[in-house]
Amino acid sequence: MRRARVACLMTLCWGVPASARADWSIAAYLGASFTRPATLVLTERSSDGRTRDTVTWPDVSFASRSFASPPYYGYRVTWFSGRARHLGLGAELTHLKVYAPSDLPEQPILTRFSISHGLNLLTANVVWRERATERVFLTARAGAGVAIPHAESTVRGVDQEQYEVSGVALQATVGPELIVSRYLRAFAEYKLTTAAPVVSVAGGTISGRYSSQHLTAGMGIEW
Repeated sequence: MRRARVACLMTLCWGVPASARADWSIAAYLGASFTRPATLVLTERSSDGRTRDTVTWPDVSFASRSFASPPYYGYRVTWFSGRARHLGLGAELTHLKVYAPSDLPEQPILTRFSISHGLNLLTANVVWRERATERVFLTARAGAGVAIPHAESTVRGVDQEQYEVSGVALQATVGPELIVSRYLRAFAEYKLTTAAPVVSVAGGTISGRYSSQHLTAGMGIEW
């Protein structure tokens, strides 16, 4: 009887077919982002916290400098479940950058503004992938989370920079994924993101919505 119980336990632990197990994936990527023009609003406050003045710059164009140090990059981890492994859940960090021009109107109020250590987007993702060929999947992701910007600014001659957690971040991606070997994967993606953080500057805040398109490529390991 004891041997029968041991045999039954071994069957439960090791007799489950491989296709019923879940998969884990970790990946890293590089790329470039293109942020559409946006309106920047500087809100200056008095010592008691009341709004003293606002200055608005409409249609500000941003440079991304995706390949300048620190470059554009991202990391993510994904868990796939189920026999077909179509559906997954994951977490992702995307590091993109935005630089406002140094010659905005109404100088010298704002002489420097960038989010260059990044407009970091931390999201939880739902993932769907479908096999296109024997070695290629088509993968789509949708995610929501928070923006963690590191802004650098100079307002009325006063420099300031800091990390903050500010604003909701949304993203969606789609692209092919190539099975290189048993564990190695290569992928390319098109990504859309949007976030509207309010960042602290000397004497107030600057707000804006940063909606970006991204092209990325990377490698991952799945087991």
